[in-house]
Formats: sequence, C-alpha cells, structure tokens
Amino acid sequence: MKEKMVTRRLILRNIKLLFILFFFAFCRSSEAENLKKAASQESSENIDVSKYLPKGDTLFVIHFHPTVQCSCCINVGIFAQKGLEKYYVKPYKEKRIIFKECNIDQDSLTVQKYKIFWSALGFEKFSPKKNEFKEIESVWEFCEEEKKFLLNFKKELDQFMGRIQIW
Repeated sequence: MKEKMVTRRLILRNIKLLFILFFFAFCRSSEAENLKKAASQESSENIDVSKYLPKGDTLFVIHFHPTVQCSCCINVGIFAQKGLEKYYVKPYKEKRIIFKECNIDQDSLTVQKYKIFWSALGFEKFSPKKNEFKEIESVWEFCEEEKKFLLNFKKELDQFMGRIQIW
C-alpha cells in the first residue's frame, strides 16, 4: 500500500515537471520572437560607440565561472565572445569593449568585489567619473540556443550602454 502511494506521488511529480517544462518552452519561444523584433539588424561597423562610451571609458564583459563548468556555463562564455565579435567588431578590436574570464574558485577578491558566487555574466563600464556593473541574468534562458542568445546579448549590451531605452 505504501509503495503504491509513493509510486503515485512520483508519477504526479513527473507529470507536474513535464507540464512546467512544456510551459517554459512555450514561453521561451514567445520571448525569442520578441527579441527578434526588438533587436536592431545594424552591424557593429555602423555603430559609433563613442556616443555611448565617451573617450576614456571602457566596457568589460565578464564571464564568471567555476573551475568545473557545465555545458551552459561554457556556452555563455563562448556565445558572449561571439556576440562581441559579431556585433561590436570595431570597439572589440580597439579594446573599447573587453571580454574577461573570471574563475570564481581561484579569484576570491573579484568574487567579493562583484558579490558573484556562482556562474554569471556581467557588464561593467569604467569611466573616469564612475564605474557601473550589472549582472545579466537573462543569458541563462538561451544558453543552449546560440542565435537567441546572441540577439538577447546584443539587446542587453545595447541597453547597458544606453543605445536603446528600456520602455
């Protein structure tokens, strides 16, 4: 009798999990369509980042990760670097935008500075006047889908630089 109850609970739990996964997949596909509409199609070579990063300012894209990474963590780092190479060619080559890796298991000072204790992607603007940091949580939604990740990455970085307004 007790075994039947345990089995029923497991079956119900699995059905709930499947429902949640299907719902999540549906929501993600809707979000991806919105990203496609919102993302600008202009290439980075047409973007004058000097309007958004004044002279002397630098923008860092920082991939925080542990020594042992899952496929999603690895993809976030690879896709972020590809996004810079695809959408921000000139500022990336000129070192106005810099990609950095930070192993959180080996760099405790950086972990304390940014208050990052797990895998993450962050943007940081360095300016003679002030520094600004933002952790980008939305990257985890698309960590297995490169095209959607790149569109989201561009949208997030453009918003962070102030190229597009958040409505």
